[in-house]
Amino acid sequence: MKSRTKRIIAIALITVACALLSGLIVSQPVLNRGVVVGMGVDETESGNVEVTIQIAVAGESSAPGAPNRYAVVSSESTTLIGAMEEISRILAYKPAYFHCHILVIGERLVTEGVREVTTQLFAEDSVMDDVAILAAQGTAKETLERSVSVQGAASIYLQQLNKINSSTGGHPTTTLKSFVTAFETEGYTPFLPWVEAVPVPRAIGGADTGGDEQNYAFDCSKTVLFDEEGRGSVESEEVTVAIGLTGEADGILLPITTEEGFMDVYIKKSMHLWHIEKEGKIVLRPLYCVKVIATDLEESPKDIPDEKVESEVKKYVEKVITESYALAEIKALDPFSLKGKYHKKYGKKQDAEIDFSLEIKVVVSDA
Repeated sequence: MKSRTKRIIAIALITVACALLSGLIVSQPVLNRGVVVGMGVDETESGNVEVTIQIAVAGESSAPGAPNRYAVVSSESTTLIGAMEEISRILAYKPAYFHCHILVIGERLVTEGVREVTTQLFAEDSVMDDVAILAAQGTAKETLERSVSVQGAASIYLQQLNKINSSTGGHPTTTLKSFVTAFETEGYTPFLPWVEAVPVPRAIGGADTGGDEQNYAFDCSKTVLFDEEGRGSVESEEVTVAIGLTGEADGILLPITTEEGFMDVYIKKSMHLWHIEKEGKIVLRPLYCVKVIATDLEESPKDIPDEKVESEVKKYVEKVITESYALAEIKALDPFSLKGKYHKKYGKKQDAEIDFSLEIKVVVSDA
């Protein structure tokens, strides 16, 4: 009996020791290395680079259901790396960027040119290549400092918004790698989602998260197109939809207005095929599998004739894509990177005037 009791006590002690050790192993990196959930880069009025990080703060609240707490830390220097190192000195440890899923670029940097800074950041080993990158109205710093009651932190909100937009808003996700690679690829026009802060009532979302007295949500319906030097131009929602319709987005909701009223059509699948000829003729032949999900017409969504849905979707798609391409071309920008697609097939030496046209096919489905 005594030996059995000793074994039970020994097992209990080992279990407690393992639990304590496990707690130390889990919590120590969080306490000694700030986990970065979001990062921002700005250009200051003096021309310096300002880096801002939003980090998860451990141990702020232990109450059940209490919101997580986040701290925003920033510093500036003449170089990107210098600003990042200065943040490490402020914190007295090197921040951990492996959980950073959002990178925000400030408006001044977008206007002056982002190519050099983003290329430097891409070469920095501590920042993941697949971090989603956004451009923001105002500064990246104030964007990350916004009080967001819905998600508890601006970075977390932007991360979720980015995912939703790629599946329903038509906005493709741009990563740091894909953005920098576009600059280095002949004929491609880099683009980024454009973020604007929208004030919302403080009561929305429940718990107070601190920060500004005013709470914010973020609108991410516009797109920034960049020239070869990295200078950005903010374009309309139609350009965002047009880029998504050319096959870049996972899904997209089209608010189509007809003579009788409106119908919301969801494109569940977009099969895009670029046909490129040596003379410079480029034809986009997309196949859209669509479903009507809402309408104020007399018919219910399922009773609308397929021919009518197909016709309205074709008209909407053709209008949005052709108009967006024409408007961007005035600024010597190419939202669909048609020259890049041409060069990819025929090489850089084969240069031709691009003749762009559409051949659209629509299939209505309930699946």
